[in-house]
Amino acid sequence: MTGANIKKQKVRPTPAIVRKAIFDILRNVEGKTFVDIYAGKGFVGMEALEKGAKEVIFVERDPVLCIFIKSSLQKKNLANRAKVYNLDSINFLRDTEIEYDVIFADPPYESGELERIFSIFEKKNLLKKEGILILQHYKKDSIKERLRDLKVLKCYRYGDTLLTIYRRQE
Repeated sequence: MTGANIKKQKVRPTPAIVRKAIFDILRNVEGKTFVDIYAGKGFVGMEALEKGAKEVIFVERDPVLCIFIKSSLQKKNLANRAKVYNLDSINFLRDTEIEYDVIFADPPYESGELERIFSIFEKKNLLKKEGILILQHYKKDSIKERLRDLKVLKCYRYGDTLLTIYRRQE
């Protein structure tokens, strides 16, 4: 099996219908800071840039996928509004001191990463006022209703995939 085939099996890109739903839910990302953690090939973050996000931060621990994202950003002339970090997503969330408008997380299904995300959001605030956390996860994952000052706004189902939307409550 070639390296490309191995990567293909590990990466589960967000389906187009779910990407469309994300941006329908957000309505407008113009001028917003958007973080795409567990970025994979970066399709969600790139769409945010194409829809006018001020800045998108891609966080992906696989260096090959980071190269893919950087190359795609260059080809689409979007690199000037993007940062790509080759880091573990939990380490990024734990270490960042910035508040963002939107954080999108699509961790590997049934990996235990949701619990790690919840742990970070219980300890610190990472969203601006009216900020949104979008979790893409498997339908059988258990979700917390509240995370510190975040509350579930709505949950959408697309086959085995759920989008759970948290909004910061002041």
